[in-house]
Amino acid sequence: MSNSVNRDLLAKAIDQIDRDRLVKLVMDLVDIPSPTGSEGDMARAVHEVQKEANFDSVLQPIGDERYNAVGRWQGEGGGKSLMFNGHLDTSFGPEQAHRGIGYECKGTLIDDEWIYGMGSFNMKSAMGTYIVAAESVQKAGIKLGGDVVIAGVAGEIEKAPVNDHEGPQYQGYGVGTKYAITHGAIADYCILGEPTNMMLIPRHCGSCWVKITVPGHLIHTAWSEVDKNAINKSRKMLDAIHEWIPDYCERNTMADGFQPRVNVSAIEGGWSWRGARTPDNCVIYMDVRTLPDKFPLEAYNEVRALVDRTVAAHVELQGTKVETFMTAPGTSIPEDHELIKIVQQAHTEQLGSAPKIGTETWMSDAAHMNRYGIPTVNYGSAGRIRSGGGGFSTHQGEAVHIGDMLDIIKVYIQVIMATCGTVE
Repeated sequence: MSNSVNRDLLAKAIDQIDRDRLVKLVMDLVDIPSPTGSEGDMARAVHEVQKEANFDSVLQPIGDERYNAVGRWQGEGGGKSLMFNGHLDTSFGPEQAHRGIGYECKGTLIDDEWIYGMGSFNMKSAMGTYIVAAESVQKAGIKLGGDVVIAGVAGEIEKAPVNDHEGPQYQGYGVGTKYAITHGAIADYCILGEPTNMMLIPRHCGSCWVKITVPGHLIHTAWSEVDKNAINKSRKMLDAIHEWIPDYCERNTMADGFQPRVNVSAIEGGWSWRGARTPDNCVIYMDVRTLPDKFPLEAYNEVRALVDRTVAAHVELQGTKVETFMTAPGTSIPEDHELIKIVQQAHTEQLGSAPKIGTETWMSDAAHMNRYGIPTVNYGSAGRIRSGGGGFSTHQGEAVHIGDMLDIIKVYIQVIMATCGTVE
């Protein structure tokens, strides 16, 4: 093996994988509610689990009863260090109505194969696989040269404060990871176990959130004019946006055919409780994804130019304002990077075939890790749907397959040993 490990030691470590331990750990973590802004209990639980797993663990306060749980298992020296990073906050919170067991903060075991519950998919199952992989290496009596770091971070989910929506529940997009990597959570390489269905994701899009305010005429219905109503006026802007979207995506197509996406995410205008008044403005919110090698400013400037053209063509839109209130860059590392080679080799040897490599539209904390000089890939076991296929089922909710977790733990063990090196 080019990234060679002692095969006898590797087999011994894999033999130590405890399925019951994994299932109980993941279900216990799912049982802890942790929407963005309320990660304190989850962080404390992960902190305790890491200490039990012989990690030197610290709770990093990032404000408002929110913490990162960062653990380091120190090696003997001489090897590279490897971080596993995972967010503690769950994808859904008050904005998402619970629709069955996949949205409940309670781990539910189905057919002894699947774990359902909030965060099981994204990404408490990953935290369980990190811990069990490290414990298996320890139980085998293996001494590593480099350190293993597990960073459980708050505030990763794609949320941002805007208007009157402020406070910890809106502070996402990497606030925990950005704090962690400036306060000791550093390593040579990092794996993010996001739900990739065991695809290797070395690159993903960036994002630019834009707010377009179309002015209106606040007046009683009795004296209102349809053409001055901000909601009616905004239709022209929406038409222009939806004509622009296909062109933007086409112009930003990658060589493999991958395209970014644009989402008109919200519209605000008027007061539902005061139907006798016209709205003084109508606000359109957009999420414009950028390619991994592009910056949010380019997307913002494109939207500004689009709005300027539309206003020039429709005098009634004069005074329309464009702002950006959240920006995050995309990221990538080369496919011939040493970390990717190590993961590819471990995946191939443990699972019998090479992993697929792809690009994702979603954002992850890899964007921040890579910009702080910690080469990072997304590679996790969740991402398969019980009824068949990959991705996420809105109807079924969050779930993870136990066999997939056990498979990826084998890969993680080999990656740990190949990266950190073993000491005889």
